[in-house]
Amino acid sequence: MKILETKSKQFQEKVRSAPKSPGCYLFKNAEGKVLYVGKAKNLYNRIKSYFASFNDLEKRKQQMIEQTEDVEFIVVDSEVEAIILENNLIKKYKTKYNILMRDDKNYSWILIEDKVPKVNDFPRIRIIRDSAKKNHIKGELFGPFPSQLPLRNILKKLRKLFPYATCNRKMVEISSNPTIVESSDKKPCLYFHLGLCKAPCASLQNSKDYNASINKIKKFFRGEKNEIIKEYEKEMFKCAKSLDFENANIWKKKIEEIRYITAHIKVNSEVDDISIAEIQKSEKQSALKDLIEKLDFPKEKLFLKANFKIECYDISNIQGTNPVGAMTVMINGELKPELYRRFKIRNFDTPNDYAMMQEMLERRLKHIKETKKDKDISLSQPPDLIVVDGGKGQLSSAYKILRYMGFENIPIIGIAKKNEEVYKITHQFRPKINEFEPEFEKISMNKKSSAILLIQRIRDEAHRFGITFHRKLRTKKMILEQNLD
Repeated sequence: MKILETKSKQFQEKVRSAPKSPGCYLFKNAEGKVLYVGKAKNLYNRIKSYFASFNDLEKRKQQMIEQTEDVEFIVVDSEVEAIILENNLIKKYKTKYNILMRDDKNYSWILIEDKVPKVNDFPRIRIIRDSAKKNHIKGELFGPFPSQLPLRNILKKLRKLFPYATCNRKMVEISSNPTIVESSDKKPCLYFHLGLCKAPCASLQNSKDYNASINKIKKFFRGEKNEIIKEYEKEMFKCAKSLDFENANIWKKKIEEIRYITAHIKVNSEVDDISIAEIQKSEKQSALKDLIEKLDFPKEKLFLKANFKIECYDISNIQGTNPVGAMTVMINGELKPELYRRFKIRNFDTPNDYAMMQEMLERRLKHIKETKKDKDISLSQPPDLIVVDGGKGQLSSAYKILRYMGFENIPIIGIAKKNEEVYKITHQFRPKINEFEPEFEKISMNKKSSAILLIQRIRDEAHRFGITFHRKLRTKKMILEQNLD
């Protein structure tokens, strides 16, 4: 990763803290001009690969990385959304290196043929790889898309909702009787039996119905899914009003399928009007607000704090050997690698994650009390929320230290690894027995909500940061032992 070392510290931090989520990335030069737009299932892995295997890259990609001085990320809900967004961003910025790479065979277009009466009453949908071909076929073109496989998967799902023909049969509707279709083969094929084609070749579907399905697919690629949903909702309510609940349920399932396939493609209409930085900021603020509401914090806290700070803690060891603690930090929903801290556990050499967590927290909290002497900004400023990697046991042991150190007012939660359940403490102290006896409340969160994703992201980052440090110490110890032998 030597090429990365030649970049600014700010750029290096952005690369190392890239989201491990699907989305798009934009490489920019020193003037802020976008050089290249790419998509990835895991942005962190993709960005890292550019620098880890720099010498193996083709020359033009090496030149691109050499010119890159900044990178921006936009996280989306799925690979489907990333594909559509990438296409829009390439068109918007007319990026130099995307244009250079468009000649590659990997780039594809979706061509939806035009209906030509008496010649092509049943237009087909094609994936075109050769850019020269697209100029010789009349129809609406969508693309370019850098990869063909995701496109095929999208069309496969769409075809279940909006069946269409893929065969080479010549099919022309008889003008005098639209219910009859002249075809080179009138026997329905396998796709009819699979529900992927309604067999217009066998006069089982007319061109009006067929082209209505084709138009819906066009709307999908234009980002107009809401129009389709409204139309289907109208049909659903119509069936429900006439007590035809069976068909109403069919329409409902179609609506759900459209929403699933499109994966909330909301960025298409926004990308031209709102900067990517603004979209990211808005999404992070929304996730943070969602989290605070779920945890039942005072709502004013979000607005009173200019920089809402979350700290996450994790312990890493193998059977108690080389135990280390990791602290990761988020401010206003954004990871801040420059504020991360590592702790060598001093007092334990046998497995005891609870005690190790307590030692780390006690050492960290001491810095807040010694704020005048401590110049470390990361440790001198208290967090607004603490997250511990663990369930009820880890949460309980961590809270004991907060009480002992006089910081019981700092909200603390735990996230259990097994089922990704989030817990908070509701009753911390029982005066009658004069003992600490916590009660736990499970926070109800949708597994795909922005709140749980925010917690998971800082938790996963703490785990990664801790493991990296643990491996480093373990390797160092092994080398030392070998030298002694």
